[in-house]
Amino acid sequence: MNLKCGAASLVIGMQYGDEGKGKLVDVLAEEADLVCRVQGGNNAGHTIWVDGKKIITQLMPSGILQKNCRVAIGAGVVIDPFVLLAEIKKIQALGYEVSPERLHIDCRASVILPYHKLLDQKRELERSKNSEKIGTTGKGVGPAYASRAYREAPRMAEISNPTQFKNWLDAQPHLKEGLDAQVLNEFFEVAAELLPYIKDVAVIANNCLSQGGKLLLEGAQGAMLDVSFGTYPFVTSSNLISGSCAGGLGIPPWKVTKIIGVIKAYSTRVGNGPYPAELSDPLASELRTRGNEFGSVTGRPRSVGWLDLVALRYLSIINGMTGLAIMKADVLAGFDRVGMITAYKDKRTNKNREDYPMTIQDWENVEPIVEFVEGWSYVMKENKVHKNYVQFLKKIENFIGVPSIYISAGAERSAGLWL
Repeated sequence: MNLKCGAASLVIGMQYGDEGKGKLVDVLAEEADLVCRVQGGNNAGHTIWVDGKKIITQLMPSGILQKNCRVAIGAGVVIDPFVLLAEIKKIQALGYEVSPERLHIDCRASVILPYHKLLDQKRELERSKNSEKIGTTGKGVGPAYASRAYREAPRMAEISNPTQFKNWLDAQPHLKEGLDAQVLNEFFEVAAELLPYIKDVAVIANNCLSQGGKLLLEGAQGAMLDVSFGTYPFVTSSNLISGSCAGGLGIPPWKVTKIIGVIKAYSTRVGNGPYPAELSDPLASELRTRGNEFGSVTGRPRSVGWLDLVALRYLSIINGMTGLAIMKADVLAGFDRVGMITAYKDKRTNKNREDYPMTIQDWENVEPIVEFVEGWSYVMKENKVHKNYVQFLKKIENFIGVPSIYISAGAERSAGLWL
C-alpha cells in the first residue's frame, strides 16, 4: 500500500487488542516519514518479528525498527518514564538508532507515578472482593488518565524540571505516595535522560504533513476496549476509535485519509468482560497453542473464539474504515471448518437482536449465531491465495462493506500480501 504524501494513515485494532497491529505498522513504516503512537500506555504491547527475532514494544512506536523513519509519542499517551527509558536502551542495544533526532516525546503526555500504580492495584483488589475484576494490568494507566481529567497529573513538561516537579507534588501531596527520597531522585535522573527527547510533537507532526511527508498513526489495543464504545466497564481507560486518534497527536482529523482496521482471522480477549465468541476446550486450547495467545506484556493466556462479524460491522461504521488487514489466518490452516459469528440471539427473548448490545446485561444475554466455511490448508503459496481463504475474505467484505487490503501469512514482516 502506498501512503499518501501530505496526509496521515491510521492503523487501528478492531477487536480486543492483540490483532497484529505492530506487524502491520512495521511493514507500513518502511515508506513512512513519521510514525506516531497516539494513546494508551505500557499496558499494551506490540510484537514484531524481524529476521527470526521477536521484539516487543510497549510505549515505543513499532516504526522504530524501520531505520528510515522518525517516531513520536503523542500527547494522548500516558508515560511511565522508567519503562520508556528502559525500552529506549533495550532497542538501542539491538542496534537501532534511538536518538533525540529520531524519537520525539510530546511535552504534554501525562506521567504515570508510583501513586497511580498503587491505586490501580488497590482498586482492582477491592473490585475482586465486591464485584468482578476489570482485569487491569496494574500499570497505573487508568489512574493516570483519571488524574489528567482531575487536572492534577504532571506531564513530561513538568517532570523535566526538578524544581517545577517538586512544586507540583507539594501542590498535590497525595501524588507523593510511593515517592520516597530515593525514588524521587531516580525520577529526576530518568527525566534528565529523557529531556532531549521532549518536544512539541503536534508541531512536528503538522510540519511533516505541510512539507508533504507521510505520517502513520499507530493505535493501541482495540476498539472493543474503547472507554466509550467498548464493552464498558470492562474496557481500557482511553478512547481508541479513529475519531480520537488525531486528537491524541494534535493534527486535524480530516488529514487522516486512510483508516486501516486490523483483525485476526479469529478473535481473542485478555482480562475479564463479555466475550460472546469464546470457545471452550479442547478446541480453545488448540487454537490458543497454535496462535501462541498469551499477553505480550502480562503473559496472561488469552480467551479465544471465532471471528465476530456483528461487532466488526458495528465498529467499522464508527471508525470509518477504508480498508481491512487480516492477520494470523495461518494459525487456522488445517481446520476443516472455520466459524464466523453472523448474528446475535437474545437469550431472554430467543430472538435475533436487531440492535447492538449496550450494557453488560445485554452482552451477558448474547447467544452467538455461528456460520461455518470450509477451512484452508495454507493461506498462500507463491503469492497465490488459497481458494477457501478467498471465500472467507469475501464473506467478511460482504458482511461489513469494507475491502480487504492486506493479508498476513506468518509472523515475519515479509510474510504478507497487499491485495
